[in-house]
Amino acid sequence: MTLLPAVAAAGVLLAACGAKGGPPQSSTNASNGPPTRGGSATFAEVPGDQPDYIFPIDPAVDQTVANSSDFQALMWRPLIWEGNGQSTGIDHTKSLVSSVKYSDGSKRVTVTLKPFKWSDGTPVTSRDVEFDFNLLKANKKSWAMYTPGDMPDNVTAFKIVSTHTFQLTLDAAYSHLWFTNNQLSALIPLPQHAWDKTSASGKVGNYDTSTAGARKVFSFLSHQGGHLPTLASNPLWKVVDGPWTLSAYTTGGRATFVPNKHYSGSDKPHLSQFVELPFTTDTAEFNVLRAGGQIDVGYLPTQDSKESRVLESVGYTLKPWIISSIWYMIPNLTNPKVGKVLSQLYIRQAIEHVVPQKSIIANILQGYGYPEYGPVPLKPTSNLVSPQERKPFYPFSISDAESLLRSHGWKVNPNGTDVCAKGGAGSGHCGAGVPSGFKLALNLLYSTGNQGLTLETEDVKSEAAKAGITLNLQGGPVNSVFAQTAPCPTSCNWQLGEYGSLTYPSGLPTGSGLWTKGGGLNAGSWNDPTTQRLINATLHDSSLQTFYRYENYIAKQLPWIWLANVDGSLAEVNSKLHGFSENVYYALTPEDWYYTK
Repeated sequence: MTLLPAVAAAGVLLAACGAKGGPPQSSTNASNGPPTRGGSATFAEVPGDQPDYIFPIDPAVDQTVANSSDFQALMWRPLIWEGNGQSTGIDHTKSLVSSVKYSDGSKRVTVTLKPFKWSDGTPVTSRDVEFDFNLLKANKKSWAMYTPGDMPDNVTAFKIVSTHTFQLTLDAAYSHLWFTNNQLSALIPLPQHAWDKTSASGKVGNYDTSTAGARKVFSFLSHQGGHLPTLASNPLWKVVDGPWTLSAYTTGGRATFVPNKHYSGSDKPHLSQFVELPFTTDTAEFNVLRAGGQIDVGYLPTQDSKESRVLESVGYTLKPWIISSIWYMIPNLTNPKVGKVLSQLYIRQAIEHVVPQKSIIANILQGYGYPEYGPVPLKPTSNLVSPQERKPFYPFSISDAESLLRSHGWKVNPNGTDVCAKGGAGSGHCGAGVPSGFKLALNLLYSTGNQGLTLETEDVKSEAAKAGITLNLQGGPVNSVFAQTAPCPTSCNWQLGEYGSLTYPSGLPTGSGLWTKGGGLNAGSWNDPTTQRLINATLHDSSLQTFYRYENYIAKQLPWIWLANVDGSLAEVNSKLHGFSENVYYALTPEDWYYTK
């Protein structure tokens, strides 16, 4: 999973998004001729969310779309490529596997690789996958996508069968859909022949085959991966198997790529250069779009959606980009001051009741959005959305929020701050650990730069105040907010966090990693045995009813507060550029872009 500003667990990605939405349109500009080789194209990065980590095993603070999808995946391909345009599932052209077979009661997985080569001419082999697996196994607690019990814990043996075939022995029988799409997609072949070293001047060995050695290799690579001044010059990062190689990088986040001349895939780049451009705010990005020419693929901020005709007049085509994602606000249950308060279900219910989703969609998102009532996205359309989750469990209602608080011992002060009148546990009381006199004032840390997200956050603050819930807004750049709200072993100072959205993998949108104990993306430290049991059931049982039981429980328990879902991005594409595709999992594929004569 990935976090959008948009994050990714072993199967999820988080990110800070530009405004994305609207009805689906054609994924490719109409072409008047065959592709020509050459030309340069530019892409607008999300404000405040620039790529800043290149080693493709991300720690939690660096697991963003900007790093994983817009940066690392251009150079190092995962075994499984998720999404084919606006279609869910796997893109077999861009995946590195040619076949995945299950045997021994689904407890053995045999994977065969395509005959790819690294940019230095060395073949991509099973050993390169084993190298990645060994690094993950020895350093799993430093890997953002790690969830106890998932990859690599659920693999009891890794066996190299041949140069291009390997076998995984599993600790149990798993759903084929879940293991292939959610687990194998987390494996990325890494160039063992170039990276299996513990220092820049050291020799390459087989250090990864021991736990101690794998930790030393990982320490070296992760340190190099975050050293911004040398990202484009370090010889480590020149060995790639993807279609692109990094040729220039500035610490502000401007990244320039050129084609990997030895790329083995059939989807070879047409462009001679691809450039990612950083912006501090979406207003700054929009002003550059409106001037025309400097951005080839950008986005129209939702609050400026009425200006699409202006951009059309300077040569852009609007292409709404639907993302399989959920938007949310995370309550920090370990916060030393308010953790006990946020641990009360009725408090989270009251907060959910003051989120005016329909109003936000109509007035802030200008119709380019849809409501979110639980852990499974309502778009793209899927039978994985339960009938119950298609309607709100906690609809917008200031009076319902007030009633909940009064019935649990609070003196409600509309447009003031509610105060706990009956502290402690018991019927009609505020709850265990909530003292009398406690004021319901919460700090909400949110990412700035995206005006739509800022307006939505301010709207929630305004409605919450009507029920006496005070939200103190604290804004900051998305990378900073994301880093602050990373999972903590015991306690963190942030109280409520909001930085964008989360994209799911192409298999099951399970909560593994999100709401399981020790999950890499479990920032709020949700720890509930029923949640764990229901999530585990979805990994082994493919029935819809099993999935619905998990989904409905999470929707009602509110480990996160559900927010109005932005459709994704209102992508604006240079009308002369062809081949742009709106990948439903946010993958960026500039190798498919081209110009014609």
